[in-house]
Amino acid sequence: MAKIFVSFLGIGANGKNPGYDEAAYNWPGKSDDPIKACFAQTAILKILQEYAHEEGPVDKVIFLCTKESRDKHLTPLLDELAIHVPTLPEPHIPEPLVPTDMSAANQWGWFEQLLQVVGQNDTLIIDFTHGMRAVPIVFSSAISFLQRAKNVKLAHALYAWYDRARTDVPHPIIDMREFYVINDWAEAVSRLTDDADARKLGELAASTDVEALRSLQDPALIQAFEEMTDCIRNVDVNHIGGKVSDALQRVEQAGKQASGSAQVMLELTREKFGVLNVVPSGRYDLPYFRLQLEIIRVLLEHRLFMQAYTAMRELLGSVGTAGLTGKYDKTMTGADGKKYRRRFAEVFVGMLQMDKEEWDVPPDQTNNGQRNMLRDQQTLKPWYEQLEDAQVITAQTREFAQEITRIRNGFDHVWTGVNIGDDIEAKGREHLKYLEKIVDLLDEHNLLSTDAEEGK
Repeated sequence: MAKIFVSFLGIGANGKNPGYDEAAYNWPGKSDDPIKACFAQTAILKILQEYAHEEGPVDKVIFLCTKESRDKHLTPLLDELAIHVPTLPEPHIPEPLVPTDMSAANQWGWFEQLLQVVGQNDTLIIDFTHGMRAVPIVFSSAISFLQRAKNVKLAHALYAWYDRARTDVPHPIIDMREFYVINDWAEAVSRLTDDADARKLGELAASTDVEALRSLQDPALIQAFEEMTDCIRNVDVNHIGGKVSDALQRVEQAGKQASGSAQVMLELTREKFGVLNVVPSGRYDLPYFRLQLEIIRVLLEHRLFMQAYTAMRELLGSVGTAGLTGKYDKTMTGADGKKYRRRFAEVFVGMLQMDKEEWDVPPDQTNNGQRNMLRDQQTLKPWYEQLEDAQVITAQTREFAQEITRIRNGFDHVWTGVNIGDDIEAKGREHLKYLEKIVDLLDEHNLLSTDAEEGK
C-alpha cells in the first residue's frame, strides 16, 4: 500500500533549454511559502515532503516521458529535485517511453503502462501540469479505473497554474481531487438504481464534503434509501410501497436545494423507483397485485433472481389469500391477517402444484399437520374452483407453479447441484408475463377486493 506520485514530463517551449522559466509556486490552503523552481514537479514534491508528517511520505515517484521530454528535461529535473528534495526516492521512468503518435493503440498502451505501476490499495497523487493534451484524458480515465479495480485512494489531483503575466505573486498549485469524487457518487447512485444497494451512498454521505453534492448528504435521505433497498432485497412486499414513498418524499425535499449533478442523480432515483410508490391499502386489491408485479420487474432488472422468484411465489400465495372470507378475511397488515396469510398462502401454493385427486389423504394415514392442511384446503376449495371457472387456474398454471417453486428451491440448494437452468433472466421475464396474465384475469372477472370492502 504505497503512496505513489505520478507526473508527465513535458518539453516546454521550443528553442529554450530548459523549456520552462523559473517561477515561484505555492499551494493555497496547504503552504503559502513560495518555492522557486523551473519544474512544477519540484515545488509539488517539496511541499509534499514538508507535510509528510500529516499525510505520510511519498514512496514512489513515476515520471512518464516521451523520448524528446526525457532527453531534454529528465537530467535538469533530477538535478533540481536533488537540491530541493534530497531524500526523495529515486524516480522511475517506465519503459517503453510514451509515443508522440496518439493512435488508439498507443493511448491504450500508455494507459495500461500507468496501471502497471500502481498496486492494489495504493494511494495516488497525480500531477496534470505538463505533457500532451491527451494527458488529462488518460490520467482521468486511469483514476476512475484504479479506484474501482484496485481500490486506489486518490490523495491529490494537482495542476500548477503558470501564468507568465503573474510576476509579483506565486503561481498556485490547484488540487482538483474533490471534483473526482463525482466518480464515486455516480457509482453510488448506479448501485442504488441498478443493484438496489444504498451502502455506497451511505459511505459517501459520511465521508465526503462537496458543496455541489451537499443535498445528497442528508442522513435522513440516506436512511430512507437504505430502508427502501433493504425492503426490496428482502422481498418485504407488504412494506416496499411505504418505504419507497418515504424515500421519494425525501428525494423531493432534497431536490429543492439540489442543482446540477445532484439534481440529475436524484431524478434518476425518482424515475427508477417511482413505479413502486404505491402504499398498499391492506387489502388484496388490484393496486396491491400491480405493485407486486412491479417489485418482481425491478428485482429482475437488478438481477436479484432469487429474490424475484421469492416474490413470484409470494404473488401466487396472495392469489389464494385474496379469496378468504368470513373470519379469515382480515387486512394483511394486522396480526390476524399476517398469521392467516402465512398459513393459507403456503397451502394454496401447494394445492396449485397438485391434481385435485391428490388433495385428499385417507384419515387413517394423516397426522395433526396433515389434518390441519386438509382443513385449510377445504376452506380454500370454493375460491380455488371460482378461479378455475375464470381460467385463472388451468393445467398450465399448475405447471407454472411447479416450475417457479422448483427454481426458487433450487436457489436454496444450488450447492447440492440442483439445476435452476442456464438462462434464468429470460425465464424470469417469461414467468413475469404469466403472472401479469393471472392478475389481468383476476381483474377482468372482478375477483379482487374493491374500495367498498375497505372496512373489512
